[in-house]
Amino acid sequence: MKCRNFSWKTPILLLLVVLSMSGCMGIGSNNGKQVATGKNGQQVTVKQDAFKGKFYLTINHNLYVLNGNNTSTDLVKTGNVYDPAVSPDGKWIAFIEKSKQYSDLDLISTSGGAVKTLRTGNGRFKYDGPFLKNTYIWYGQPAWSADGSTLLFLSDFQKEDWYADTTDAPMLDMQVYSVPFSNPAAKPVAVAYATFGDGGNRDVGYRPGHPNQIIYTHYAYDAKTETQQDIQLYMEDPTTIGQNPYKYYPGMPGGGFDPSIAITTPDKENIEPAFSPNGNAIAYVQRNANLTAMTLNIMPAPPDSITLTPNDTKTQALALQTYQTQSTQLLSEMYIEQPVWSPDGTQLAYIQYTGGTFDLWIANLTQNAKTGVYSVKGTPTQITTGGVDGESRPVWTN
Repeated sequence: MKCRNFSWKTPILLLLVVLSMSGCMGIGSNNGKQVATGKNGQQVTVKQDAFKGKFYLTINHNLYVLNGNNTSTDLVKTGNVYDPAVSPDGKWIAFIEKSKQYSDLDLISTSGGAVKTLRTGNGRFKYDGPFLKNTYIWYGQPAWSADGSTLLFLSDFQKEDWYADTTDAPMLDMQVYSVPFSNPAAKPVAVAYATFGDGGNRDVGYRPGHPNQIIYTHYAYDAKTETQQDIQLYMEDPTTIGQNPYKYYPGMPGGGFDPSIAITTPDKENIEPAFSPNGNAIAYVQRNANLTAMTLNIMPAPPDSITLTPNDTKTQALALQTYQTQSTQLLSEMYIEQPVWSPDGTQLAYIQYTGGTFDLWIANLTQNAKTGVYSVKGTPTQITTGGVDGESRPVWTN
């Protein structure tokens, strides 16, 4: 909703307009505490008595921790921070710093201090015969294993390795890789391959309680026409590619060979999966093709066995059953994104477009004891006013 100048005949109507547009006019609707100044000079406030624990998120791509005890801290103020991920022991934050041609995978203590670069994507342009190539690398969306020993991340690290499988073009789509936290400079191990030409993979994360299962969003053109976009949630065993060298490979739509398995169908666009703390449920966002509406949904996790035989026809059908029969819609908005569970699994935080800015909201959840179906209890609470970064996922910890 855009802010405009209105002329009204009565003071009552004017008052109604002011109240309804308070977020657009910079008046904090959550009666919160100011923690930052937005990119347009507006106050960014937080209603910190409305949640327990801590949120790690970015505002103007600076890294903040918002504490439910009414304190906040700006940890990194470089203006290029994305996608913080807090280690399971609560000591470290892995995050991305983007530059013009590349990005770095960085680390900082949750108590602040110096930033350490784990992997830099800085490189150079070079000629390979008549072709201009480069050694710059993009990193994105780090995620920790449950024991803190491994970091997953997105990257185009192998962009020059797959010409034979991509009709003689570099593989620029983001794929999933891992490195040991104790040795982040080690050669990354491929974890999940992409389909060439449509954006690759995003939103990767481990399934709690299942160290050999990850989930992510997979972008690909359909195999039949290579013109229709399929956006689905996939699961995979993150060790399979590394344990079977030269067996798996990315490729063009309909080609390639990967130990991944779709858990949603291609007729709807499903993105940004987030496992519940016990690993039994998945929150995700579904959007329509016209991008005029988005919904926040929850589905039970599919059977544990699906990642053992992902290329089996019967397994592929089994993997889709929970989505097709047990998925529940919680909320519908024009723009809603980045769901994240509370540490105790009783709430969902998400980012919603409200009054001209993307802000953090929390919904209380209730679960039917017999059916296991989730629903929203009461009215969601707006946590921030003035804007957080909608393209950077938050983290909620104790």
